[in-house]
Amino acid sequence: MHEATRPKDEGMQSKRYKMPIRAVIYRENGEFVAHCLEFDLVGCGDTPKHAITNMCDAIFAQVEEVLRSGNFGNLFSPADSAYFQMFAAGKNVTLGELCLAPETPVDCIEIEQLEAREYSDSDLIPA
Repeated sequence: MHEATRPKDEGMQSKRYKMPIRAVIYRENGEFVAHCLEFDLVGCGDTPKHAITNMCDAIFAQVEEVLRSGNFGNLFSPADSAYFQMFAAGKNVTLGELCLAPETPVDCIEIEQLEAREYSDSDLIPA
């Protein structure tokens, strides 16, 4: 079987990537869930801000594991289209001051912008 050609993995560690990310925030089982569309990772919390912070921690943990393992295929895995639809139907959220840096710096990636929208069932678009 022929293996597809892809960029060399070792180059990622020497580059710095600035990434804007989008998140849809919704309630599930009594708590807020922040779902990152670009990485299909989530964070939960008592407030939207806490859920976003936990989501960012999950993103940085994923990046660290990818760098450790060299399995770059696990880095960019977008969410299901239903979450993109929820984001499109949601309302913009102002998060105020929010630190988007990991406790342990990940040198190759920086979240430069976070756009979040809160979705509820009342945001459904009639068919």
